[in-house]
Amino acid sequence: MNTNEDYISNQIAVYKNSKTLLEFQDKLKVAPITSYAHIHASGETGADGRRMHSLIGILMKDYSKGTGDKAITVCANISPKEAKFILSRLTAGFSEYTFQQDKIFGDKDEQGYAKVSKVRIIRATKDSKGAVRKLPWYVEVENGKGIPQKNANGGTYMKPNSFVSTGKVYANLSDLDLFDLLSSVSSYIDCWEHAIAPALITKAKNAVAARQSARNAA
Repeated sequence: MNTNEDYISNQIAVYKNSKTLLEFQDKLKVAPITSYAHIHASGETGADGRRMHSLIGILMKDYSKGTGDKAITVCANISPKEAKFILSRLTAGFSEYTFQQDKIFGDKDEQGYAKVSKVRIIRATKDSKGAVRKLPWYVEVENGKGIPQKNANGGTYMKPNSFVSTGKVYANLSDLDLFDLLSSVSSYIDCWEHAIAPALITKAKNAVAARQSARNAA
């Protein structure tokens, strides 16, 4: 059993107030040697047969009705590039911006439903009544389930009107709040790449050279 002394957290950055928690997590995965130049895994099949994706996790909790079982917990993922792009919109000074993502994934249950995650990261200077927002950023994660369907290209989308929500949490943040979070995320991604890339590239280049030598010797 893990103790507090040996527990290792994958938390990169966190925002907390009396009612809400917003956490960004390390879910980065290295690309296989066959796709070494990607550095990040981007859908390749792993040893367990599942597709691997390098991701930044988003965890949110709503404590407004209590802690423990009374708290609402939701989670979703975005790609490293999406995290950096959202940060770039903030640093560029965009007064209005919307990032929106819906994903349906996993195996279907007995009723034909699969897991769904939704992410909304929005900057708006005014609310629906026209009043100036003191905290212009709105971050929302919603979890639920929906019925997956295939499109003509083999992709998966959610059947219209099939979504059933199981939990939603949101937070309002200032420019500094979100910058503090995403700048930490961006810095961590850079550090991860600098730590992972040298060994991965060297291993791949050596493998390519060894194969070429074997061909030349044949």
